Amino acid sequence: MTEYTASVRGAEFAHWLSSLRGWARKSPDQATAWSEGAAQGLLSLAVPESAGGSGAGYEAACLALEAVAEESGLSGLAFSTAAQMWACQDPILEFGSPAQHAGYLTPLLTGAAVGAFAATEYDSGSDLLSLKTRAEQGGDGRWRLNGSKTFITNGPIADVFLILARTAEGSALSGLTAFLVPRDTPGLQVGTVIDKTGLEGAELGSLLLDDCAVENADLLGGAGSGFAVLMHAMRYERAFILAPALGLMARALRQALDHTRSRSQFGQPLSSYDTIRQRLVRMHLSLTSARELLYTTARAADANSLDHRRSSLTKLHVSTEFNRFCQELPDLYGGYALLPETGALALMADAVASRYYSGTSDMQMKIIAEGLGL
Repeated sequence: MTEYTASVRGAEFAHWLSSLRGWARKSPDQATAWSEGAAQGLLSLAVPESAGGSGAGYEAACLALEAVAEESGLSGLAFSTAAQMWACQDPILEFGSPAQHAGYLTPLLTGAAVGAFAATEYDSGSDLLSLKTRAEQGGDGRWRLNGSKTFITNGPIADVFLILARTAEGSALSGLTAFLVPRDTPGLQVGTVIDKTGLEGAELGSLLLDDCAVENADLLGGAGSGFAVLMHAMRYERAFILAPALGLMARALRQALDHTRSRSQFGQPLSSYDTIRQRLVRMHLSLTSARELLYTTARAADANSLDHRRSSLTKLHVSTEFNRFCQELPDLYGGYALLPETGALALMADAVASRYYSGTSDMQMKIIAEGLGL
């Protein structure tokens, strides 16, 4: 048993997780939930003590994200938190200098700042070779960024952006660089909130970079390291971005069980009919299957053995089971599924979205196939 596994199974972590559940159960206000969650240590779970975190690990972080989503029912809050943890904090932890840890990572862990990862562009999602945002270094040593980004989780509220830009022609392996850019940097313009269906509370936005000047000290990993930074971010984001979905599924299953037990048709509870029972069993199977794979992956990450194929397999499987789970909801609720209080349609929208962020399901298939030597 590793020290980390022991800490997750121990009484101290169980007590902390119970306290976190109690906080989330009160449906924290979106305006203060971020700082309140950070104050309880939510954002620092997967960060070693030497870097200012609690050192609890990835499994602990996933358990916490699942708990917050299950108890609060706020899909956007847990998703936004996870996006910062995996695509912003983790790359800074891995590639950042001591000065960058102090200036950027520490404020993110404490909730004093919100972080966002900006890679996607209007015409280049998974196609990195078509990325158009450019950065050129001037005689004063500063880099000037020009271009635009979109679909940035936390974009409208972020204090610091991890931005990917092209700094050389040719292969994405050496032609991309990652920059840490504070919100108040001249030349950086934050766009308005992008309207969407699903993930309520998670704010998406865009960026315009117009001769945005960034100091050489704010390169993450050095010039030409952008692809490595991106791959690191995607390895952890793909593996764990859907941890909150497990909590949403658990909450929805509990509510569906309550509904089918309390509502009667033809003199019998809905839960007594085989067709209804089978739907509930399939939902339970989807949740159990998704949970087993995700936490096995988390334990692999804690053992420093997480690879890209495993991350993509986890993202693909959990998103697939999330969608299968939600397909049962309309026929459990009937017309009531259209009512906001059931949350059925909102959850279905969240499930559809899960197939596309952090790389589409087709992209995950491609990565898995290549890992199999196909």
